[in-house]
Amino acid sequence: MDSNDGWDVLTRADEISTRLRVRHLEDQPLASLSGGERKRVALAAGLVRDPGGCRYISDLALEYKFDNPSHPASQPRQTSAFLQETCSSILELDRGNFYLHDGNYNKFVEGKEERLALEDQAYRVAKGKYKQELEWMRRQPQGRQTKSNARQDAFYRLEKSTKPRVKDASLELSGSQRRLGGNILKLRNVSLKFGENKMLDDFSYDFNRGDRIGVVGRNGVGKSTFIRMLTGDQAVDSGTIEAGDTVSFGVYDQMGIPFLDENQNVLDFVKERVESSTGASMAEAPQEAMKLLRQFQFPRQRWQERVSMLSGGERRRLQLLSVLTKRPNFLILDEPTNDIDLDTLRALEEYLEEYKGVLVIVSHDRLFTDKVTKHLFVFEGDGVVKDYLGSLTDYADCLVEQERRAGSAESSGSGDAGRKAAYKEDNKARNERRNAIKKKKRELGRIEPAIDRLKEKAGGIQAEIDSSADEGWTVLADLTDRLNAVNDEIDGMEMEWLALAEELQELEEEEASGGGATE
Repeated sequence: MDSNDGWDVLTRADEISTRLRVRHLEDQPLASLSGGERKRVALAAGLVRDPGGCRYISDLALEYKFDNPSHPASQPRQTSAFLQETCSSILELDRGNFYLHDGNYNKFVEGKEERLALEDQAYRVAKGKYKQELEWMRRQPQGRQTKSNARQDAFYRLEKSTKPRVKDASLELSGSQRRLGGNILKLRNVSLKFGENKMLDDFSYDFNRGDRIGVVGRNGVGKSTFIRMLTGDQAVDSGTIEAGDTVSFGVYDQMGIPFLDENQNVLDFVKERVESSTGASMAEAPQEAMKLLRQFQFPRQRWQERVSMLSGGERRRLQLLSVLTKRPNFLILDEPTNDIDLDTLRALEEYLEEYKGVLVIVSHDRLFTDKVTKHLFVFEGDGVVKDYLGSLTDYADCLVEQERRAGSAESSGSGDAGRKAAYKEDNKARNERRNAIKKKKRELGRIEPAIDRLKEKAGGIQAEIDSSADEGWTVLADLTDRLNAVNDEIDGMEMEWLALAEELQELEEEEASGGGATE
């Protein structure tokens, strides 16, 4: 132990396992751990092997507040934010060349843009000079020895430099969704536990068209188990889960694609997905598969590559392609920001902004969750799930305010049991408020198109009046009465709309001021 610095290793392992909250996992088999727990264990093992890792992870733990895992502020940040705060230099690999950028991520972006601008400027200058030298080369007889060998060599070097830089392709995700009926997915009093570990306790929720829900909470609390319940892959202990006939799930699993044949090439893999998902014939599938591969930025030379030889990022892109090919109207993404590059992440965010189906996302990435969801299921452990209408940042601010208000109660010894009892006490009222918000939104959604139809009808009557000037007073009076009746109906609906909008605003303000979380 002494000769191999074993005591130092044990000390370092003890500190890192404490900082990364993996000490309680020491006796558990890896197969039983969640995806996030596995990543933490792997990170801890790597840092124990690195003598400098202990100091690094200490600083990192303080920065990301690992010591308070239940607090939303402890959620890890997007890749760019992480690089911004932890890197003092960045090594970029671009088209086979390395470029070293001193500074953080913002400096890297500025440096890359400056480098590319200089490259473009040098390309324009070289292209102008190349035209002059090309004319000189063409004027000289091929067999005459008066040409300068040095000038010829310079010409060929210049010719290479005038090849245009390959522009980065912009990844655009697109695709239609299947029709989604009114009956989507209903959970009624659902409970599940493994041994003494309670995953869900008497949970109920009706999914609605347009729901965009972020599922958040610390690792191992049951988030991935929850989405397996939604798809029917995990049986429950009690309660019911009913899916509508038109629901088509698309699941992006954080564990990756379950490749049945690692020796299958990329093109054949995609062809199989196209045939099974779209019903395309064997003759149509190859063309559709090649179109999808180009859309997802797989160069032609990679189409015949075995899927087992793809990089981690390429596998994730292939997995995303596989999911979207199904045209799901109920999309479930489990840690979608893991192992994907920033261009793919940006394209995914843009796709989700336009997505019209039901969206459920499990993520620790606060920036991503804020961008694509405005409704949260917060898993607190012991089966407790808070239903919060708002973004993750909003919830963090709300939680800070609640903790400040609850300071005096906690000092008197109420603790977790008191908080849980308070949630139980207010649960019915909060659910009623949430259902009232949904009802008023549906009523507003019914009134708005009705008003538009009435206005279109009024416009038609007005056009009849304008074209009936010579029809006599009787016809004009009848048309005028019809127009006035329609306008009265429009006024009544607009007043109803304003009243509903005011009531909805009051409910949403009440929800955001502290009543937004329900158990």
